[in-house]
Amino acid sequence: MQLLDITLDSMIENIALDEALLLHCEQTGEQFLRFWNPRQHAVIMGRSGKLEQEAITEYCRANQIPVYRRPSGGGTILTGPGCLMYATVLNSNLNLQLKQIQGCHDFVLGEMVNALNQIGIPCGILGVSDLAIGNLKFSGNSLRLKRDSILYHGTLLCEFNLKRISNALLPPPKQPGYRENRTHIEFVTNLDRPVTEIKAAIIQYWKPVLSEGIMPERVQTLFDELMCSKYQDTNWNVLS
Repeated sequence: MQLLDITLDSMIENIALDEALLLHCEQTGEQFLRFWNPRQHAVIMGRSGKLEQEAITEYCRANQIPVYRRPSGGGTILTGPGCLMYATVLNSNLNLQLKQIQGCHDFVLGEMVNALNQIGIPCGILGVSDLAIGNLKFSGNSLRLKRDSILYHGTLLCEFNLKRISNALLPPPKQPGYRENRTHIEFVTNLDRPVTEIKAAIIQYWKPVLSEGIMPERVQTLFDELMCSKYQDTNWNVLS
């Protein structure tokens, strides 16, 4: 597994890079652990999300918060400074548990729990794909499953302005039972740890091979193709 700690200039480029890594893994079997740090706020929807059901468009327009889609499923998030975005891109032929959706959730989130437990964060898995402390969510996650590889990625709330979530997002159409109809601000929490500390703990646990912090050439080619064919399409970028 290679470590790719790289934040590209725009939000949509960072979303596209996750998919490029997945396509590269599908072709070559090479695995990645990737991190990026949002520099501005954005709403990111699952690939089949519906804008009118998930985001408060008037607030997003007034505050110049774009709305994008990601290549994976799942619910809509607000991200921005104070969040740590991560992605694991894994060769499912090396672990047959990753051939099934629930197996992907169980494996990756189990490893994330182990990594965070090692630095004294008493977290666990709740719902289908949430990480929580007690019954307060600090991480939402989603996946894209292909024949020979998976993209499993999510956000970790470290030092995020939680009040902005209620301003930008409607209550989700689908809610896990443990949410119990709580509002966003009642449901989520920060880890209250620096992004750098959380990142270091995950790297220490997964032990990826350090890279030079640049995209491999073949990943760059796939990334360029995706940007041209998909991520600059107004049908994909919902509100920009």
